[in-house]
Amino acid sequence: MPIGPDEVQVGIAQFGTSPRLEMDLNTHGSRETLISALGAVRARQGQTVNIGAALNFVRENMLRPERGSRIQQGVPQLLLLFTNKRSADSVEEPANALKQMGVLTMAAAARTADEQQLKQIAFAENVVFLAKDLRPLLREAQKIYDALSTLTQKMVRDIVFLVDGSDYVGSSNLPYVRDFMINTINQLDVRPDRIQIGLLQFARSPRIEFYLNSYPTREEVVDKISQLRLTGGSSVNTGAAMNYALTNMFVQSAGSRGRQGVQQVLVLITGGPLQDDVKSVADNLAQEGILTFTVSSGQADEDLLRSVAFVPTLAYHETRFSDLPAVAERIMPSLITVVGDTDVIVVTAEPG
Repeated sequence: MPIGPDEVQVGIAQFGTSPRLEMDLNTHGSRETLISALGAVRARQGQTVNIGAALNFVRENMLRPERGSRIQQGVPQLLLLFTNKRSADSVEEPANALKQMGVLTMAAAARTADEQQLKQIAFAENVVFLAKDLRPLLREAQKIYDALSTLTQKMVRDIVFLVDGSDYVGSSNLPYVRDFMINTINQLDVRPDRIQIGLLQFARSPRIEFYLNSYPTREEVVDKISQLRLTGGSSVNTGAAMNYALTNMFVQSAGSRGRQGVQQVLVLITGGPLQDDVKSVADNLAQEGILTFTVSSGQADEDLLRSVAFVPTLAYHETRFSDLPAVAERIMPSLITVVGDTDVIVVTAEPG
């Protein structure tokens, strides 16, 4: 893994009842100095660990620009937690605060730790690594390294949001739809050589809000989405809109880089029933290699939308529109299969 100011940066904190900073993200600028410094880290003894306090310490004290964090530049932040004990304090709120920042937390632990706590902390269950004790985890190091390596590769994708603009969503629920999109985009590295975003809305007929190559920065994309107004109406021709996206958004003239091998993604957001044929269009999108996600609420048919999504696990449904903004947190693990230059913070527990 390349280490440096323009590559992967590593910071370390150690914790027991209270956390202690060992090194900031910008303390060491090369692999050689980092490895040398690791040899000087000495574990502290203790019987009690407060993981929640340690997570808050990382968020409040280490994920800051003056400490070397590049989070404001859109560089993904990874947190790798090592522990062999159950936390004595609550981890739920600290873990959620990190997720809301877009921090990707992984956990490696002995089985004496609390597996349910670790699943609460991690951004996905498949990045929780357990062993009989911490020593065997050294033999599992390749699995952890592979996960880190996958997450520290560049994420390059073209993502089109297809938004139901009908009265089934309506102006009262539009803020929740906008917040879902903005929460998602705020966790992505939007720029011409990484992530591109396009927006299309539909009711009786589709309408392009902006193309994949219209806005090159995250700030411009978010500003445009903030200004979105729905077209209204009771007709919801979802299949026609999906086909329109296929022929008008996922094309080179609209900014698509599909011919260059860049993954194409469609995120359908809807609150109404499916009134036209969607299954055959969904099949066409899949045959073209386009990953379709569905995010739904209201009167949307949850079961049918599972068949519209590329695979059923990419379909997300909430009973209340007000819960849609939080879906951004759940959808991210699937959207960040590969990501850009990364900051990694390692948090280790004091041995008992």
